[in-house]
Amino acid sequence: MTSTRDPRFESVPPAPPLTEGDRELLEGFLHGDRRATEQVRDWILAVVRHRAWRLDRTDDLAQDAAAELIRAFRAGRFEGRSSLKTFVQTVTKYTCLDAVRRARRVSFLPLEETGEPEPPGDDDPGRDLDARETARLCYAVLRRLPEPCRRLLVRVAAEDPAYEDLAAELEVAVGTIKSRVARCRDRANTIRRRLLCEPRTWRGESHR
Repeated sequence: MTSTRDPRFESVPPAPPLTEGDRELLEGFLHGDRRATEQVRDWILAVVRHRAWRLDRTDDLAQDAAAELIRAFRAGRFEGRSSLKTFVQTVTKYTCLDAVRRARRVSFLPLEETGEPEPPGDDDPGRDLDARETARLCYAVLRRLPEPCRRLLVRVAAEDPAYEDLAAELEVAVGTIKSRVARCRDRANTIRRRLLCEPRTWRGESHR
């Protein structure tokens, strides 16, 4: 009779049992126990507040990480192969990485048809903006756009959908979508140029 065992996994050691402390913390966190929730939140914040992320929305990110942890625990993704603290901080790290990727996608609005930013000239007031300032400026631009333009440009920036797909989804002609995107890019560029000349009006604004 042929063996059904997979030799790739024969040398994989079984997961060690959860310590009593981790088990209590996990159960307490899932049931909303204050002490357990505060402990898990401290582990989350130790990662979220790391300066390397260059992110401002620490409270929102902590909530996102906590929600992702609850989903992971309820789906059985925590198998006890690491400590509870290590698992919490690993999930939080990937939550932050996702936030960084989203910020980068939205921070570089597709203001040109090619999607490639033009190299700054010597007279470009935005040439010395660092990544965080660029992100703050783009969020400021988005907030000042009409809602339809904001939704459309964010969609194009985050998903890079084909115009044909957008046209089918919105039940309009492809030419209509192209015209809308072009108009919204023009409006965004106009706002961006104005804000670059008035930095005090947007540099203190939150990303929210």
